Amino acid sequence: YWVKLHSLSLEGLPSPALPLLLRTYEDLLLPCLQELEPELSRHLQHLGMPLAALALPWITRAFVGYLPVEEVLLLWDRIIGLDSLLPLALLAAAVVCFRRQVLLSCQSSREVLEVMADLQRLQTVPLLQAMLFNG
Repeated sequence: YWVKLHSLSLEGLPSPALPLLLRTYEDLLLPCLQELEPELSRHLQHLGMPLAALALPWITRAFVGYLPVEEVLLLWDRIIGLDSLLPLALLAAAVVCFRRQVLLSCQSSREVLEVMADLQRLQTVPLLQAMLFNG
């Protein structure tokens, strides 16, 4: 799994490599942004923060160092159980949707990075479930 997080291979499902994980993240995020906060994408681009730039550090590190250890282990339970890295893209999209109001209040790309670097209080399973079952 770890090798795929740092591979530019175009390997597909069920456990895609980095390019397809980022594409999946964006595909999951777009409906959320269109329905809930259509201006967030424009705001982030205005600040020089494309959507993929938010998730790239999380995905390449599999959220290690961003989430508490217990939450990383819960995430990896899903990765191993599903035999897929797709939960990483799903969680990345869920985090952006969850933090959309805070992101809209950011005035610089540096502020966006600071806000998104601190995920210590987030709970993995509820975010994944919200993204899967609430859209």
